[in-house]
Amino acid sequence: MMKYISLIPNRSFLLYTLAAAIWLTGCVEEEYTNSPKGTGVNIPFALTIPDVDIPSPISRSMTGAAGGYREDEIKNVDVLVFEESENTPGQYLFMEWKPVSINITQTLDGGTSAAEFSVALTPTSRPTYVVLLANRPLGTAAYENILKGFVKGSTTKAAAMAQMIHNGDPTQWPADGPNDNGKYLPIPMYGEVKVSKLAYAVSIPNINMKRMLARIDIANSVSNFTVEEVYLVNYNNAGYLSPVWDANGVVDIASGDLNIPAANDKKVGIDPANYHLVAGNTPYVGNIYTFEASAAVDDAGGNDEAASRKDAVCLIVGGRRTGETSTTYYRVDFTQTGKTGEDVEYLPLLRNHKYIISITEVSGPGYDDKQKALESYTVMSNLKMRLITYDRDKIKDVVYDGQYMLGVSESDVQLTQYQIDKYVIDVFTDVPSGWKATVASDGDWLKFNVGGNADADVLTVTGVGNDDTSFALRIPYWYHGVTGDSRTATITLQAGRLTHAITVTQTMIEPGIIRFVDGYGNEIVDGYVFPLKSDNPNDPEEALEPQVLYAVFSTPKITVRRDGGTIFYPTGGLIPALSTSTSLPFIDRVQAFSIQPDPLRAGDGGDPYWRWDGLNFDLYDESDKYLGNRPLPIIQQERTFSFRFLSNTDTRTFDVDLGAEQYLQLSVNHNWKIVGIEEVSGTELIRSTTDTNDNDIFVGRSNADSKMYQESVVGMDDGNGNAVLARGYDFRLKIIPGKWVEGKTGKIKIDFDNVFYAGTGGVIRYPFRLIMYLNMVSRKLSYTDASSQPQFYLYPLRFEERKSSETNKGLQLSAASAAAKCAEVGDGWRLPNANELILSYIYRDVLGGISAGEASYTSQNIEGWYISETDGSYDYYWSASTYSDGSGFPLNLASATSAKKNTGDKANFRCVRNGPTSGTKYPYLSGKTIVSRDASGGVQSSVLLGSESPSQSNKVASKLEVDLTSYTGDWTAANAYCTGKGWRLPTQRELLLILSMGGGTIPLTMGTGFSNTTTWTSGFVKLTNDFHWTQTLHSGSNYYTISPSNSTNGYEQNAWGITTGPDWMKYRCVRTVN
Repeated sequence: MMKYISLIPNRSFLLYTLAAAIWLTGCVEEEYTNSPKGTGVNIPFALTIPDVDIPSPISRSMTGAAGGYREDEIKNVDVLVFEESENTPGQYLFMEWKPVSINITQTLDGGTSAAEFSVALTPTSRPTYVVLLANRPLGTAAYENILKGFVKGSTTKAAAMAQMIHNGDPTQWPADGPNDNGKYLPIPMYGEVKVSKLAYAVSIPNINMKRMLARIDIANSVSNFTVEEVYLVNYNNAGYLSPVWDANGVVDIASGDLNIPAANDKKVGIDPANYHLVAGNTPYVGNIYTFEASAAVDDAGGNDEAASRKDAVCLIVGGRRTGETSTTYYRVDFTQTGKTGEDVEYLPLLRNHKYIISITEVSGPGYDDKQKALESYTVMSNLKMRLITYDRDKIKDVVYDGQYMLGVSESDVQLTQYQIDKYVIDVFTDVPSGWKATVASDGDWLKFNVGGNADADVLTVTGVGNDDTSFALRIPYWYHGVTGDSRTATITLQAGRLTHAITVTQTMIEPGIIRFVDGYGNEIVDGYVFPLKSDNPNDPEEALEPQVLYAVFSTPKITVRRDGGTIFYPTGGLIPALSTSTSLPFIDRVQAFSIQPDPLRAGDGGDPYWRWDGLNFDLYDESDKYLGNRPLPIIQQERTFSFRFLSNTDTRTFDVDLGAEQYLQLSVNHNWKIVGIEEVSGTELIRSTTDTNDNDIFVGRSNADSKMYQESVVGMDDGNGNAVLARGYDFRLKIIPGKWVEGKTGKIKIDFDNVFYAGTGGVIRYPFRLIMYLNMVSRKLSYTDASSQPQFYLYPLRFEERKSSETNKGLQLSAASAAAKCAEVGDGWRLPNANELILSYIYRDVLGGISAGEASYTSQNIEGWYISETDGSYDYYWSASTYSDGSGFPLNLASATSAKKNTGDKANFRCVRNGPTSGTKYPYLSGKTIVSRDASGGVQSSVLLGSESPSQSNKVASKLEVDLTSYTGDWTAANAYCTGKGWRLPTQRELLLILSMGGGTIPLTMGTGFSNTTTWTSGFVKLTNDFHWTQTLHSGSNYYTISPSNSTNGYEQNAWGITTGPDWMKYRCVRTVN
């Protein structure tokens, strides 16, 4: 709700005035406008499609409802941006194209129509033209793809305009008429607007859209004549989408000049004529549309070439008089007076104009053949008519007496007390003698401005007929002192027998109205809020981004001073510079301010949580009388707004992995709502931006949604996450990124509208906008150095549920469902086989690490593995490998324990993809030595044994030589034997490495992976179904023992912790090779 100094009895005009004033921010104080570099600007557009129907002389009611007013309809819009060249001032270069086909709202109720939509555009820094093309998609195959030839930063606006041609296909414009068989094609329209630059302005309203076609209607007032059919002949079948432009491509929307391409595909003669079945229905309206066409040329020398009367665009009207048994045909040319013959003025067909052929007399039959009628351009016709034509942009209200019309641009003028020297009203009449206007008002307060000063103003003005004319009013300042009072004047227009009244009302509105708007279009009511710290993760003391504030006021003058609170400002932190003791005056109705507080810095002596200041606005009327004061608080508060756990190297920019569905954990201490999503670079970065059960990244999602505050808050949840006040919350937002593709990257921009609440009792509301950027990346984890190649890659993220950060438990699926989830990631991702899963345990600490014990919602390792030492717990991970009986091979990533598992059971899972197809891949087998790292590189050193002894660290040797055979004995004997011959017992991970490289006999029948291609040296005996000692302690004094296939337990690979005593255990000696 807007706050004003006092109540306003009539706000409708105020809102209109302020909306118009806000638009001026595109060119007022533009040096203060700020927009972050590289961001998109979500700009609301409002388009107007002027129109009026000629009322019936009987009922004077508007027509067009039966057709749904569809000639005003906007189905889609192409938005093109042209920025002024730095090297050639005045020349504009193509910078961006954005198509819009959804979320276009429009009123279609006759008269002037309005259409609204929003689109995100890249900011510009120089004067910019925004071009809007409606109903002619530039980048589709259905129409020739005009955009293919446009080059960003190179194609000039003039060159672009020349390419924008529409060709008629079919040649007769489908208007859903009697012979269109239900077909309908919206009319292409053009509009453009110039702004000082594209920045975070409020909106771009009232862009006038001009139809590229002319409309021809038929009216018949002859009682003994019936119009049966009409043919449009000699018409052009192509046209430019826009009106004429100058050498720099700047379009003159108001121009009445023709703009016809040389290749206009003119259709000459009867055969290609457009046929319209009228069947006596008059008026016949809204069915005949055509491209612009030149006027016929009469050189008075009988030279009938293509540009002459012979091939000029015309109508062939077929009909019968009462008593006639056959149809005869008459040629109707578009002439100024309605006469036919040698010496008449022919009119062109102009875009966005309406042409009404009013048949006034039929004195005899026409020709029995359409061709003969077409050739009768030099013969006086038996059909007499009048041509009524006007520009639909200018004339909005019409009176008509069946013969002549009188139209004006507006009939009800609503104004406030403020002075307007020249208020223009357009007038058009086809009465040959023209029109006269007389104004009547108490005390003659309203007069016509005929040029010069007010002393020269008059009470009566005149204008000619059959031309675009206008008159100007001088609106004086009126200070009455009583808000809501008004005075009225009446302007009487007379043209022949036609009379039209225009009412002008001047109303006293509250003189002290002021409104504040931020650079994103949010109205600032209670105050302007800023963060205390920079959002740059590398430098929280970095200078804050300056923000623009627009003060929009209805008074002739305001003065502004600063309160002088606890906020610090750098030099230039307030533009214009404001003092606490002296007020600055402003008179432009819209004033922009740039505000940039200092961030919280160590030792600055300020409050670490909350700082304040304020701007005080005093309002004055035209006589400098003080009207009141409006303060605007400025607040700095501790703000939290980030995604936890994601790499954050730039301001509000986070790395997000493509491929797998995942949860973004939004940590925030204010209310939020997503209002915009845009792929800034790259394509297909997100699979869904709609409101579904599986996705939270869509426009409209907010903390007030029950799905958010009831189901998605993790950590300290008091149930009030729908109205954040005086604390923070963590929301888990599910995102479904685009497919993973090798090397694919891109950036998504998400606009958030936010509200910070403060206070106890009456809560104060501080709105602001923030933007998050998601750097979408196709990462893969490797256990090798960057310059070395692994056997496989691991997908970086584990799969989670909405509250996994509280349960310390991942998404669990059956083996088949897990495999399907991996396949959905894209580009060859799959479930790992048994050997890859074992290697993932061996090199686990460089493949994401662990997340066990990290149940805190603030300290998750989203790449880590959920683990547990408890056998049979949920921390088993699926592989794609199976045993001979169909059971699955899962692995516990805490201890490498495995247990046969029904593949329909649920377990955790991770995804892998193949390593490179050529070159050395680590680890590799050389004879009986497993090489994890050699002189060329290999497995990362942190997971390999270094200077520490194997008994101190459960790692693997860079080069591990394995003895040819196994022996039997207790742990002490095994350790003594191996060390006695200069070897040693393997670590637990080394023994698993032997198995993963095919050195054991795990009885898997499917998906064993790369180990089945390894060849051990001659004489090497694989580890069989016996438990083998390691030198790695399991717990207490028990050591890990591992069996590749334990027959008593169903042939699965297993790992136990056993005391040193059993002498039936096997062991295999190993040694580190330099």
